[in-house]
Amino acid sequence: MYQCQKSTKCVSKQRLVDGIQDCPWNDDETFDDSCSLNDARFRRKCLIRDKKMCTAPSFSIDKSTGCEDDEENNIGHGIAKYDDHIYFQRMRDGKRDLITIVIDGQNETDETECTYWPCNNTYTRCDGFWSCTDGADEINSPNSICPEFHHRCVFPEDPSNLSCLPIARAGNDIVDCVGASDERKVCRSAYLTAVVYSWQCLNRT
Repeated sequence: MYQCQKSTKCVSKQRLVDGIQDCPWNDDETFDDSCSLNDARFRRKCLIRDKKMCTAPSFSIDKSTGCEDDEENNIGHGIAKYDDHIYFQRMRDGKRDLITIVIDGQNETDETECTYWPCNNTYTRCDGFWSCTDGADEINSPNSICPEFHHRCVFPEDPSNLSCLPIARAGNDIVDCVGASDERKVCRSAYLTAVVYSWQCLNRT
């Protein structure tokens, strides 16, 4: 068994470097000695983040982007480099960051199967990014200039002053603030990959 860093959680060594995060700090996927494990002969040698690693047989490999064994199963020509890491905050944020893979006949990404995933948790609290549609994970942050349960807002009728908006008016599909800063999903759902279009203009309703 492998004990996760900074945690009492233990996972089977077969689950190390398998493409699925099991440990809170993702150390099961960055484990340096994966090529020294007892099951190394069943693992695939790859370059991940410029490090030699041996991935579990269940590790998803895409020939166009992934790490494909050469004839001798050694790292060298024919093995592509790739980065398999995204930050926790980028999961369930309304923007797809990973290519679609098929799991049990279903197309899955970092945005699917998130219905029961709490958006306000210890990893998302006060990180400057709205994980919840109403921004509940950013309320009452230490650097906030607003009273409890309020967000910063610039109202269209008073654009020269920074004001505060009650959380009850955030994420309700009604734009109250300049740039729709209280309705983060308004443009994100329409323009998933174009950051330049991710804010509403003042003259749009």
